[in-house]
Amino acid sequence: MAQNIVIPNKDNLVVLTFAGVDLTLNTDISVTFGAETYTRLLNPTVITVDSATQLSLDLSATSEVGQIFVTVTYFDAGSTNGTDITSQEVSNLGRIIVAVGTQLIIEDGTQVASANSYASDAEMKAYADLRGLTVPSTQPEREALLVLAMDYIEGKRNEFKGVKTAYDQSLQWPRHSVYIDGYLIDSDSIPVELKNAQIEAAILGNTTTLMQSGKTSNVASESVGNLSVSYFSGGSWETVRTDNVDVWLDELMKYSSTGINAKAYRA
Repeated sequence: MAQNIVIPNKDNLVVLTFAGVDLTLNTDISVTFGAETYTRLLNPTVITVDSATQLSLDLSATSEVGQIFVTVTYFDAGSTNGTDITSQEVSNLGRIIVAVGTQLIIEDGTQVASANSYASDAEMKAYADLRGLTVPSTQPEREALLVLAMDYIEGKRNEFKGVKTAYDQSLQWPRHSVYIDGYLIDSDSIPVELKNAQIEAAILGNTTTLMQSGKTSNVASESVGNLSVSYFSGGSWETVRTDNVDVWLDELMKYSSTGINAKAYRA
């Protein structure tokens, strides 16, 4: 695939390149894009055969959003029922991303309605660039990771210092009665530590699920040779290492690794 980003209402094409099939011999080609279906015969402005191996799709009028799988079905004289020439299962075609503008609603400390992120896409890119870290190349992919990271961060709700500024605010922050490094922070602010923790969680989520990564076997005994393994009560479990996230969260927790709790330690 030469291009996998659709910009609605813009003249950009998704270009698909195939091998092992001569597209010019088609009697029809069907494309399923999410809930939408197009055919070359009925939608000639959408589906264009550029060559024996290349197909172009004009999806500028799509109503789909997000990351969408496309299925291309090829018809010729020898396959009247059609042959799928793309497959999600064998990963010979990735998702096509529909760029629909930002999906993030940033909490800036003023109890923003329906907020779903502390960090913006621009902040994520700047953080990663400064540290030489790899993040997805498209905004929708990065924003999806930031939202998944929020699920992880918000799961710490019972561990954060202080109290939510308002009961009905969308997220756990802003909070009042929070001290960081001994200083009381404003109850209408979002700590940079919180933003950085979310970004680190998003970056981690790009390579592994935040709920499951490393494996802890809880082994009580084992032998070499004919391998024999036994487990303590509880069997084995899997966990994720979130060190780079937790280093930022540490000062926001009631009981941090330094042993300092939510009370101030300076006069």
